[in-house]
Amino acid sequence: MHYFGPFRLDSERLLLSVGKRQLPLGPKVVQTLLAFVERPGEVLTKSELLDRVWPGVFVEESNLAQNVYVLRKVLRTYWNDVIETVPRRGYRFAAGVSTAAPRTAGSKFYYAAAAATVALALSFGLLHDTARSGPVPQQLSSTGARLFAMGTYYWKQRTRSSVQKGIRYFSAVITSDPKNARGYAALAEAYAIEGNYSYGPLRPKQAYARARNLARQALSLDPRLAEAHAALGIAEDVKGTLHAARAQYRQALLLDPSNASARQWYGSSLLEQGRDREAFYQLKKAAQLDPVSVATLAWLSNAAYLSRHYPEAVAYAREALDLSPERADAYLGMGLGYEALGNYRAAENAYRGFARRCGACKGEAAALLAHAYAASGKYARARQQLEIAKGDRGMGRAGAMDMAVVFVALGQRSEALATLGRARRLMPGDFPLVPDARLDVVRGDSRFKKYLKVPA
Repeated sequence: MHYFGPFRLDSERLLLSVGKRQLPLGPKVVQTLLAFVERPGEVLTKSELLDRVWPGVFVEESNLAQNVYVLRKVLRTYWNDVIETVPRRGYRFAAGVSTAAPRTAGSKFYYAAAAATVALALSFGLLHDTARSGPVPQQLSSTGARLFAMGTYYWKQRTRSSVQKGIRYFSAVITSDPKNARGYAALAEAYAIEGNYSYGPLRPKQAYARARNLARQALSLDPRLAEAHAALGIAEDVKGTLHAARAQYRQALLLDPSNASARQWYGSSLLEQGRDREAFYQLKKAAQLDPVSVATLAWLSNAAYLSRHYPEAVAYAREALDLSPERADAYLGMGLGYEALGNYRAAENAYRGFARRCGACKGEAAALLAHAYAASGKYARARQQLEIAKGDRGMGRAGAMDMAVVFVALGQRSEALATLGRARRLMPGDFPLVPDARLDVVRGDSRFKKYLKVPA
């Protein structure tokens, strides 16, 4: 156990606490902190830290920088920033560390100070958000702020049970502060996520409708609340109202450029349009604003892949999985990144991880595995997985895209283009041609341009 300032770091369980409060940090972030506190006052080079936190694995330095950013944000929230950058050398932890628990009186002082800091951070909405650059929303009561922080913590985890907990806490915020728009906006976001992930108990259509109503209630209380516009955006981010959704995201960012959720949703919406470079920019900004958002990191991994930043695709996926090992789409981004880098074995493992964690993705995972096998010359295995994918009637448009790239890898160009054509007919509206490198060999074919709309 290590003690510094108001913090307690459990080196065995990789948990960082302030008083009785455990901080929701990923294992790699805590391992980075452990490397610092075990050698306080010493300069640790970036190479030393990379070897310590990611032994035997090549990762970009940006992963280390991201971890240091998160740690500095946490330290500043509860105490002081004691991680110093030593130019051209590395970092130094400039604080005293003890392996013995502080004396009782000292503990009370530290924990009281930490509690006061947390209360202040909650009252100003700083515990989970960066400093705002737009209009400052009405403050919640101390009870409402506590409930809001708990709801935000659970909602960000994006699991079925955690989203339901988030809904309960945000509902309690509205009961506590019925005239404050933030509770309604947060509850709208939670219901929109329930609909987006099909988490129930409401049907997706019902969850989205409830989210829209709550977002409009929030806007009636505070028309300039960025969170409310962002919430209305995700509630409108369904077939037929995508243009309205993007307009709400842009309005949220005009009001508050530091709104990480609006940037994440706007970025993911741009990605689905095929505007990969713009999406990559927005999602990177979102990750800078909220470094521990699992959803942002997972989307960012896929955006990095489509933007052809393959090592970053793998690195962002790893960060997402450090925070939430069950995040299925992070395995997808990791597999695509590894495959593009030629590491087919790692790609296959990632796709199997995707299949294990997404019960409804059997066909999609089979198509992904089929492409990896075909790309590495394992044609018999590729055809076997392709038959599994063909047998999944629930694959829809996205599945057709996945199977098309398998046909490309197997050299069956006509079948690939016909599959893309069928996918195009499933979505008669905009069907942007995603800039997936696996389709490069057919981009020059006239039939390819005929079937699909190439984005400007």
